[in-house]
Amino acid sequence: MKNPIQGLTIAFVFLTVSTLAQSWYPITSGTTRNLNTIHFPSSSVGYIGGDDSLLLKTTNGGLTWNPVNYSGITFVGQEDDILNLQFLTDSIGYLTAGPYSGSYKTVDGGLNWTLNTLAGNNCYNQGLFFFDPDNGFVGGSGCFQGELISRLSGGVWSQATMNSSTWDAQNLIVDIDFFDAQLGLAASKSGLIFRTTDGGLNWDSIPSHPNMNPVTSVLMINDTLAYVGYKALSAGFGLYISTDGGLTWAEDLNSATFFYPDFLTLHQSGSGEIFTGGYSQGSQTGLIFRSPGDLITWNFDAVDQQINDISSYNDSTVFAVGDSGYIVVNKIVTGLPSIEPHSTALKVEIYPNPAHQSIQLQLPEGFESNGSMVAIYSISGQLLSNTVFKNSIAISTLPSGEYVVEVSQKNKIAVGKLIVD
Repeated sequence: MKNPIQGLTIAFVFLTVSTLAQSWYPITSGTTRNLNTIHFPSSSVGYIGGDDSLLLKTTNGGLTWNPVNYSGITFVGQEDDILNLQFLTDSIGYLTAGPYSGSYKTVDGGLNWTLNTLAGNNCYNQGLFFFDPDNGFVGGSGCFQGELISRLSGGVWSQATMNSSTWDAQNLIVDIDFFDAQLGLAASKSGLIFRTTDGGLNWDSIPSHPNMNPVTSVLMINDTLAYVGYKALSAGFGLYISTDGGLTWAEDLNSATFFYPDFLTLHQSGSGEIFTGGYSQGSQTGLIFRSPGDLITWNFDAVDQQINDISSYNDSTVFAVGDSGYIVVNKIVTGLPSIEPHSTALKVEIYPNPAHQSIQLQLPEGFESNGSMVAIYSISGQLLSNTVFKNSIAISTLPSGEYVVEVSQKNKIAVGKLIVD
């Protein structure tokens, strides 16, 4: 079942409470390559970009996906990937290919692509954002310098001014989002957030967090609220949040979880729900988080693969893509065969509870003790032990207090609250 995460100090108490589940249904992609980016310009047409130059397209609302036999993109490396894409209509779209292959535009639904002749010294390109076919941005880095953003205005490319950028070519701009025509944010692998208030002419750098984890994604909800995802250098906790339009950032403890996730993508659906996806460092499983946008409640699901991107084409239908050709959708798409949703976090029963010497665990239906791992966390999320499943788990070294017990097996997670007296 899905579990609410409502504040760090009480998050783990709620792990044993059942809530309304968000089921995610698998869709066949026809590939085992990693899928990096997905975008729907309409309810029927969608595109997915993946590793090794893979481009997939649907014309029936995500029911089936087929490879596009396209031309016009020159891949510099033998295994260059499609990193990011955005379609403004069913036919007109942009993508970045990389790490070295540049930025391209199509006007015929992905069959033919033309290279964008960007202003400046962009060697690496990844982040992009377009208002319309003649106005937008492509972000990356220089051959021998850090973050760069090229600006398309009225069909003409120019180089934006990056204030206090780094001088490391690996610190490229990976994602860009705008609230309106003037206020925008860009995420860098350096851990910096770049902010513009003049329509992208000038960008000021702001540290996302003292840890300076590589930033992966950015999402502007309104002129004050914004979120940032990141790939943790050690153990991640909650998303980064700004409530002043990107001027300052802090850890969002309402999204904190002991699964220690890497947050790799952010998306807001037409209904206002906020989604983020990634990977759990703690349990080695994919994760999808969902919030109604109230700044308090976050729910999560465990899924089979790392989630790399999320997109939707209306208020309620949301798709996520990930490693090994993984595609899931949050509702049954008309025409799909009858399938079961992927399993999510379940409840594990603990006996005795309270306890002080040892405990035994009763696993939920469908769980196998063989091959399962048992982790015990403090109420603040610190991992205290991680062992293979046993009939009896010793807890005599734990001080009195509350703890979280997690049993994981493949994509399945079962959790429960333990009280040590």
